[in-house]
Amino acid sequence: MIEEQVLNALSILGFRPEAIEDFGYRFDYEDLNVLYSAEDDEAHCITMAVPGVFEVTDENRHQVLEAMADVCGRVKYAQPVIAFKDHVWINYQHYVGENEITPELVEHMVRVLAYTTIQFHKTINGETDDD
Repeated sequence: MIEEQVLNALSILGFRPEAIEDFGYRFDYEDLNVLYSAEDDEAHCITMAVPGVFEVTDENRHQVLEAMADVCGRVKYAQPVIAFKDHVWINYQHYVGENEITPELVEHMVRVLAYTTIQFHKTINGETDDD
């Protein structure tokens, strides 16, 4: 079962996930709130997200969409999305098939989510290098 393997990997990495009713789990990584959706067992996927990365308003919507597109072009695996109509979330979905879920895979996912969150904030604040 994917959920058990992910929770075991998180535990090995030192995380203490807290259950969220009807969703999955949450845990903290370097001041980020990370969510793990335990509903993808049938799809053989691991889905994690960093919620509420940035608030979207009518005034900044165009700038946010441009920053999201820029980050999608710069970073692999994780994608910024607008959730609940007014917040940017960073999502990472990894297909595992029948493969074993390792702590290394879970650590990679968490680090990529953190990196993508940082890159989104740098992009929205105009701090990216255009090299």
